[in-house]
Order: sequence, then C-alpha cells, then structure tokens
Amino acid sequence: MRSSDKKYLKKVLDQIEVQDPSTDFEQRIYQDWQRTVSNEDQSTHRLTEAMVLVKSHPKIIGLIAIVAITASLLLGQHFLMSQDEELHRIDALSELSLSTI
Repeated sequence: MRSSDKKYLKKVLDQIEVQDPSTDFEQRIYQDWQRTVSNEDQSTHRLTEAMVLVKSHPKIIGLIAIVAITASLLLGQHFLMSQDEELHRIDALSELSLSTI
C-alpha cells in the first residue's frame, strides 16, 4: 500500500463517527489498520501488481511491448551481423597468412 493510500485510509478512519465512543473500539480499529498496512508493506505480489497495471493501461503496455520486441530484434540482427563481420575478418586473415606462406 502506498503512503498516499495509507494517509487516505487513516483520514477516512479518523472521520468515522462512533455513536458510543470507547477506547476499546478505537484500539481494535487501529490494530486492524496496523495489521493491514504492515501486511501490505510486506506483500510480494509483484506479478499481481503488474497484471493490474496491464489491465488499467493497455495502450501504454502495448507500446512498451512493441518497443521491447523491436529492440530485441534489432539487437539480435546487430549480433548476427557482428558475427558475420568477425568471420569475414578471420577468413581474410587466414587467406592472407596462407598467401604469405
């Protein structure tokens, strides 16, 4: 839970009107709030958060996916081209060394 969400939740909880005020009720609410906040802070549901972002921003995620795929294709092509250039250099050096023998 983000700190802004925590502040909003605390603000909402502070605005709850209790007909019969008691410290026990307020203490239970506060303990429940503390338990919820601490559980959210220790949450490791990164995949769930990512899926929520994907559902809420499909156009941006589509753009990011297209950019990532294009970048990986270009890097792969560059890697293959650099290997071809290296092979041509090795071939040229081997022909040069054979011709000098």
